[in-house]
Amino acid sequence: MQEKEQHEKQNQENIEDIIVNDTNGNETTNKDSNDNDSSEKTPTEKGEVDEITVLRNQLAKQQEESKKNYDLYLRALAELDNFKKRAAREKEEYTKYASQSLIKRLLPVIDDLERALVQFSTSKEIEALGKGVEMVTRSLKEVLKSEGLEEVEALGKPFDPEFHQPLMVEESDEHPENTVIEVLQKGYTFHGRVIRPSLVKVSK
Repeated sequence: MQEKEQHEKQNQENIEDIIVNDTNGNETTNKDSNDNDSSEKTPTEKGEVDEITVLRNQLAKQQEESKKNYDLYLRALAELDNFKKRAAREKEEYTKYASQSLIKRLLPVIDDLERALVQFSTSKEIEALGKGVEMVTRSLKEVLKSEGLEEVEALGKPFDPEFHQPLMVEESDEHPENTVIEVLQKGYTFHGRVIRPSLVKVSK
C-alpha cells in the first residue's frame, strides 16, 4: 500500500515536471518568435526610412534645379525683351538718318541753285542763267546716279511694258510698229528696279 502511494506520488511529480517544462518551452518559443519578428521587421522599416530619405533628397534637388531653370528663363526673357527694344530703336534711327549721306551730297546742288537765283535777280543775261541751271542739273544727276538712280532709255527703243507706259499711239511711216517715238516724261530705275516708267508715245 505504501509502495503504491509512493509510485502515484512519483507519477504526479513527473506530470508536474512535464507541465512546467512544456510551459517554459512555450514561453521560450514565444519569446524567440517575438525576437525573430522584431529582428525581421527592423531591416524593412530601416529600408523604408532610407528610401523616403532618398526620395526627399531627390525632390529637394529637383526643386532647386527647377528654381534655377525658372530664374534662367526669366533672365533670358528680359534679355530678349531688351534686345527687341534696342533693335527697334536702332531700326528707327537708321530709317530716320538713312538719307543723310544723300542729303549732304545734295547741299552743294542747293547752293548752286541759290547762287543762280541771286544772279538771275541782278542780271539780265538769260544765256548765263541757262548755263548755270544746266550745270546744276548735271551735278544733281551725277549725285543721284552715284546713289543707284538710272534713266530709262526709251526714245527709239522697242516698246517694253516693263519700262514704258504708253500715253499715245500714233501712226508713223518713219518708225517700225511699237517703237517709242517720243518721251513725254522720263522714267527711272533705282538699283535696277523700276521706280517710275517712262511715259511715251508709241508708233503703230
